[in-house]
Amino acid sequence: MTKPHTPSPWHVNGVDTILSVAGNRSVAKVFNPESDAKLIAAAPDLLAALKQAETRLEQAAIKLQHLAKPSTPEEMVVKCCIHARDLARAAIEAAEPHPPQ
Repeated sequence: MTKPHTPSPWHVNGVDTILSVAGNRSVAKVFNPESDAKLIAAAPDLLAALKQAETRLEQAAIKLQHLAKPSTPEEMVVKCCIHARDLARAAIEAAEPHPPQ
């Protein structure tokens, strides 16, 4: 059985530790605190934003598809929405826990 992510929000505690505020426990230790700590602490918010963006991009592509004629700016917008949605889906898939196989 796969465990869910540690509850957010996460924050940088001191120099090298990321803590879960909700769970009051250590999430990670970082070795490059200047470059890594804020990014890791922001991970839950980034994942939530990416999920919302993926949904909105899907909705936009669906709504615009009926307007998009071949070789028009509208068609390019639909293709861009679909490409961005696919990138978001791949990143979400990489971040989500998966059951062991």
